[in-house]
Amino acid sequence: MDVTMVETDTISSRFYLADDLGLCPVCGAVMNEVDRLTDSLYTFIWLKCSKSDCDGQWLQKKPNSRLYGV
Repeated sequence: MDVTMVETDTISSRFYLADDLGLCPVCGAVMNEVDRLTDSLYTFIWLKCSKSDCDGQWLQKKPNSRLYGV
């Protein structure tokens, strides 16, 4: 088994969990929305980990059409 492939799969899984499920890419806990900014095409959502001892953060960029059905 290629070690590089395993590391890539782990990183890819963490990004998927953070983006689609709202889970921290560092520890896997639930993320809390801290701020949101909407421009003409996209909404940017800033998330931070809900665990006090974790510094995990995530910035989502979502098309407004997906969020608001525009």
